Amino acid sequence: MTRPAPDEDPAIAPSALTYVELWRGAELLTRKAGEEQSGSRWVFLSVLMLLSFCLEAYLNHAGPLLFGAAWNEGRQPHRDKDVKARLRLVCAACGVKLEAPYKYRTVALTLLELRESLGHATQVRLAPPGVTPSRRTAPPDSASDPAELALDPAWSPYCERSVVLEYRTQLRSLLAKLHAGLPQQGRSPLSI
Repeated sequence: MTRPAPDEDPAIAPSALTYVELWRGAELLTRKAGEEQSGSRWVFLSVLMLLSFCLEAYLNHAGPLLFGAAWNEGRQPHRDKDVKARLRLVCAACGVKLEAPYKYRTVALTLLELRESLGHATQVRLAPPGVTPSRRTAPPDSASDPAELALDPAWSPYCERSVVLEYRTQLRSLLAKLHAGLPQQGRSPLSI
């Protein structure tokens, strides 16, 4: 019995791949956020999170194709490594340079750091817009009016349409480079 080609096999069709669905979800949210910035930062944050999950899902897709059983089995399987270590490993195996001058590197690492930060629910207390820390009248730990001390996460500058679109472009570039380095056998279309 002949087996269908990877792009014809419904079990591994692109729509069945986690990274493809996460990418599509990020695209849908980007469109829904529209041009309106008011309130959209949460949607853009969600897009960035989906892109970071997409990156990790892609690494988990590519890993077994590149490393076979060593990805999931053995005393120290690759899948148990930190996601940044898995990124370096997959990049090296695909011949993709992950060095400072490449913007896709900065984007990938920033997405993974954002994911890590939100996964641990870390927060940063910043002055409200237009108020410098030296003009703040109440100490940060006081029980003053919450409106005076705005909680604004350090990732807030990333939650803008232009940043999200640039990050999506750079992540697509990185994933395309990685995909080109995968073995032909078992490789489905990238579909993002």
